[in-house]
Amino acid sequence: MNVVRFLISSKDFGEYPILRPIPRDGDAWGDLAPLRETQFEKLIPVVSGATLSHALHGRLKPLMNEIGPHPHGQLRQVRGAQRTCRAAKDCIMRTKHCYPNPKVPGCFSPEGLDAEAQLAGALVIETWAEGRYVIVVEGAEFSF
Repeated sequence: MNVVRFLISSKDFGEYPILRPIPRDGDAWGDLAPLRETQFEKLIPVVSGATLSHALHGRLKPLMNEIGPHPHGQLRQVRGAQRTCRAAKDCIMRTKHCYPNPKVPGCFSPEGLDAEAQLAGALVIETWAEGRYVIVVEGAEFSF
């Protein structure tokens, strides 16, 4: 998956680990595009390029207003078939934590999605489990 992981920190607001997809062919969702029209689309905040730029330059408040709840809270919002691992019946690594939660195993793959969406969904769930925010950035960014 073509994504960027980075950390935004501020002495006033603390640290915010972030994952964002690298845009592809003009699509800000990049490799997360298969998650459109799934429940994940509603759970992944879309922030403006200007908001991200401000955060990268130390002004975090606008990003905090757009970024949504803590990633562990996002895990609780995953509903239906996507709470089940598609390989749960055959997986030798199966544990009692094989559902979206902070202790979900790295091999978790959400049920009920096509192959590309399963890969993207698994990445998002794993990222949230590690406490990292997932965002999509639309619009131009700037630098000073």
